[in-house]
Amino acid sequence: MDIKMTPDQLLSQVNQFWSMLDDMAETSPQSYQKFIQRHLEEGKEFTVPAEPHLCLQTKILDPEERLLFINICGWKRVPPPESDGHPVPLIAGKLKDLSEGAGESAIISIAYSPEVLAKADKDPVERDQLIRLAMKYIEQQHKVTLCHSYHITPFSLKGTTQQMRSSLEGIGKKPKKTKGKTDDVSDRSLLEQLRSITVKGEEKEEPKKPIEIMTESKSKPRAGLIEVISSSELSEENLPPPPQYELSVIEDEPGSPQKLILTVRLQGVRSVSSCELNVSKDDLMLEVPGKYRLHLDLPELVNEETVTAKYSKANGALTVTMSVL
Repeated sequence: MDIKMTPDQLLSQVNQFWSMLDDMAETSPQSYQKFIQRHLEEGKEFTVPAEPHLCLQTKILDPEERLLFINICGWKRVPPPESDGHPVPLIAGKLKDLSEGAGESAIISIAYSPEVLAKADKDPVERDQLIRLAMKYIEQQHKVTLCHSYHITPFSLKGTTQQMRSSLEGIGKKPKKTKGKTDDVSDRSLLEQLRSITVKGEEKEEPKKPIEIMTESKSKPRAGLIEVISSSELSEENLPPPPQYELSVIEDEPGSPQKLILTVRLQGVRSVSSCELNVSKDDLMLEVPGKYRLHLDLPELVNEETVTAKYSKANGALTVTMSVL
């Protein structure tokens, strides 16, 4: 609840705040030290800027076809989900146009908790789900249709670090309430929080939730910074099935890998124009919208510039040849 206070009321509450801190320092110096140290650490962490993690390249198909770069960032302002069954919080910047060579393209920055990104780095499936979550958010919030396939670029950030941070922090300056949020420690006034602190030594455990140093007239610091989309929307059941495929590693006489050959059976696909293929140094994404989706982590690093693909109408097979670096 947003309660407006007069300057006199605010000054009175500030004076009470300092009086309580003085009492705490005298009656329980250890509790006082922990209280101050905790909020210094929380404040320092909250001001750490977002850091680039990886960059995606995909396409906006509708209302106007163009390239889209998605900067996936780690930011400590974004909390991790409470559990595996809870939605994954994210913060998103604005979708901006930019000039990319001779054509038009767009860029957007999306931030997750560093803990979430670190966990996803160890699991390709979970990383893909986070990427799909970001793409789903973009489609819903900006009323666009994206290409389902994407490519992880060799660079971790499109644009400059300052542009990325400004985009994200600009959103954070206008917090809103998150629907359905129940009362927690951040909703309580500063005085109520201080009254709840035990100053009788170290007999009781410290509160599990951090105490927010704020007055009731201020808006919640986290609620408006977080846009939440349930991760259940991106379950494996909603993805097209993978086609049958064979991946071969061709070696030279000494046994060193020279090239990778991927053969994919695309039953029911009449034309190669309906296939969307993206190959990076370490992975491959093949998608036939509505029919098949194949995402592979390649066993060897490949040269993206020399990739060739041939489609045989006779047997409905796509052959992708990749030279090993």
